[in-house]
Amino acid sequence: MTPSPSTARFAQPLFTVTLRAFGLGLVPDPAARPVNLFDLVLKAALINVVALLCGGTAVAEDPRPEAAASLLFEAPQWAATRPGSTLSYRYTRKSANEALYGPSFEDRIRLHIEKGDAEATRTVRVELFGRERRRAAGPFEDVSSNPVLMLFLEHHVEQLSRSLHANPRYLKNAIRAALRDKYRIEAGESSVDGRPVKTWRVLIAPFIDDRNKPRMNGLEGLAYTLAISKEVPGQVTELTAKATPPDGVAALEETLVYEAKE
Repeated sequence: MTPSPSTARFAQPLFTVTLRAFGLGLVPDPAARPVNLFDLVLKAALINVVALLCGGTAVAEDPRPEAAASLLFEAPQWAATRPGSTLSYRYTRKSANEALYGPSFEDRIRLHIEKGDAEATRTVRVELFGRERRRAAGPFEDVSSNPVLMLFLEHHVEQLSRSLHANPRYLKNAIRAALRDKYRIEAGESSVDGRPVKTWRVLIAPFIDDRNKPRMNGLEGLAYTLAISKEVPGQVTELTAKATPPDGVAALEETLVYEAKE
């Protein structure tokens, strides 16, 4: 890792809400098989028949997302969020060694949602933490994806770079590469206001094989779980970055959780 640049660079965004910023293009696969329309219609009909025979509603499940970055940063995420809404997220940071990894604290991020130029977009005004820790962020104008994921990653990378005396670009690039090439997508479930919601979870461990992991002070095992649900306004449901050494005690854990009610 290279030495950390001056804190002035922390004002420059490390993540954006577009695939292009991740160096990921939607390029067709030349080896891909052509779509068979008859097969698609037959599969849909079979789903309906099975649902009706089971006494349920004929609703097809969401297909498994193919790309992590597309699910997290490109897919429209505001269908369940009306202009005028305020979304609240509880942020928690637990540090086993504050001198080494920075402070522990709990706060909130609030998003004030306004109408966008298109039906699928919104303008988002941000309260990044309460008055004591307030940081400048946004507004994000006419966006189709929820910027709270980018805000979480920005803050995480900034704090991590200070703790490790590392270049934030190096850390960001490792996370970006993992989201492009070294991720898993799993079906999961979260609890929102006491009710279960179905999620897609993106899991990455970007530093586990990093050539500089001996210099990460026990954080080389940082594992990220990014949960998205169409049942939740803004779709971002739960974000976690956690490093657990062999002794089983978390060295650092950061979480961001959607709150239906504060």
